[in-house]
Amino acid sequence: MLGSDYRELIVPKLDNAMKKYGLLIGGGALTVIIVIAALISGAFWLLLIAAALGFGTWYLWVQNSIEYEYVISGDELQITKILAQSKRKPMLTVSITKFTAFGKLREAEPAPDSATTVLACSAQDETAFCADFDHDEYGRTRLIWTPNDDILLYLAKHLPRTLGFRWDAPEKNAEQ
Repeated sequence: MLGSDYRELIVPKLDNAMKKYGLLIGGGALTVIIVIAALISGAFWLLLIAAALGFGTWYLWVQNSIEYEYVISGDELQITKILAQSKRKPMLTVSITKFTAFGKLREAEPAPDSATTVLACSAQDETAFCADFDHDEYGRTRLIWTPNDDILLYLAKHLPRTLGFRWDAPEKNAEQ
C-alpha cells in the first residue's frame, strides 16, 4: 500500500468521441468502397490503396484514444497525457498548495486572457473542475480536470483554507 497521501486516477477523454467515430465510419466506408471497386473493375492495384487507407483509419483511431493520469503524492499533483494507451507525455507538475482558486468549472470566473489553459479533463461539462495557480514554466495557469470523489475529498482536506473548498461525496444509491 502506498499510503494515505497518494491518489491516482486515469480518465479517458470523452469530448472527442464524435471525431473518433467519424474517422472510423468514414475511413471504413471509404476502404470498403475501394475494395468493392477493385473487385468489380479488376484493378487489383486498388487493393493496395484500400489496405493503406484501412491502416490509416486504424492508426488515426488509435491516436485519438487519449487518457489523462492524475497522480497526487503529498501536495504534488502530476498530470500525464496517455496517447494510444502506450505513449506517455508529462503535461504538468504543481504543488496543490500553490492553488489560488479551485472549484467547479461552471461556477468559476473567466480565466484572464494572459492565462495558460491546461485541458486535462474527460469533457468540459458539470463534472469538470478548475484550479488557478502560478506555474514556474507557464506563468498564470488554469487547469481544467475531472477528479473523482476520492481526490476531491483529499483536496478538501489539503488545499489551503483560504480557498474555502469543501466536498461532500454524494451518497451511493442503496439499489446499485
